[in-house]
Amino acid sequence: MAPNYAVALVVIASVCYGLLATLTKTGLAGGMNVGQINGVQFIVGTMLLWGTAIWKCRQWHKPSSQAILKLLAVGTFMGMTSAFFNAAIGLVPASIAVVLLFQFVWIGVLYEWIFRRVAPDGKMLVAIMISIIGALFAADVFHGQLLQLPPMGILLGLGAAFSYAGTLYTSGRAATEVSPWLRGPIMATGGLAVIVLLYPPVDLLQGADWNGFWPLAALLGILGMLVPTLCLMFGTPPLSTGLTTVLGSSQLPVSVFMAWTVLDENVSGLQWLGVGLIIAGILAAQWKRTTHP
Repeated sequence: MAPNYAVALVVIASVCYGLLATLTKTGLAGGMNVGQINGVQFIVGTMLLWGTAIWKCRQWHKPSSQAILKLLAVGTFMGMTSAFFNAAIGLVPASIAVVLLFQFVWIGVLYEWIFRRVAPDGKMLVAIMISIIGALFAADVFHGQLLQLPPMGILLGLGAAFSYAGTLYTSGRAATEVSPWLRGPIMATGGLAVIVLLYPPVDLLQGADWNGFWPLAALLGILGMLVPTLCLMFGTPPLSTGLTTVLGSSQLPVSVFMAWTVLDENVSGLQWLGVGLIIAGILAAQWKRTTHP
């Protein structure tokens, strides 16, 4: 795949993930709980991914048992990310939860440095530093907002960051011989197993009489699983982890904008400055593109 297309797919996946905070807050306001939101997202999304894989069955071959087990294991990162992130959103503002998740940018580079002995080059470090400074402004750290938040919400947000970095790091490397059309649903199944263990679906449809339940379930499945998973499966293999994680930071401006427009959360001028710096970090990473894993 051409690098430009790979970059575009990762950005599309990130934009979809950036919408999730607003969707989750909407569900919580409508009476759903965190378990229900995680459950419908993974059940609907996994079903859609398997449906797509069956539709594209002529484009893939049956994978080995070893490859299936590897992909199921990697998929647990997806489940943990969703569980941690949605729980964090229940405790802190959506814009702050996304900023905490955003720490995956430097964590992903750290993973690549530790596990593959690949140190980031100077321009990638500059891009990361610009993005992190932008995240500090976007989180309104300099006004002391983080100090007023519950510690559990912060820990859950950081837990989501570590697991999401694991998703990005492994999605472009695990069993790459398997067709992306099939890798996605297998990984999603691994994530679904984690969600079912953490949130047994005994009350999954409780509150299904809420008018927004089924439309929200569809949006969570499509924007939270189907589209971003397929985009990452096709887009991440040609790119380095460092570039993938920096591109993934595009979800933060989307989340802040949605929190401001849809959720009516207050966003200060400094926070908008942070959003601008994050975008600048993405552009800096693209200035000298790294296209080899």
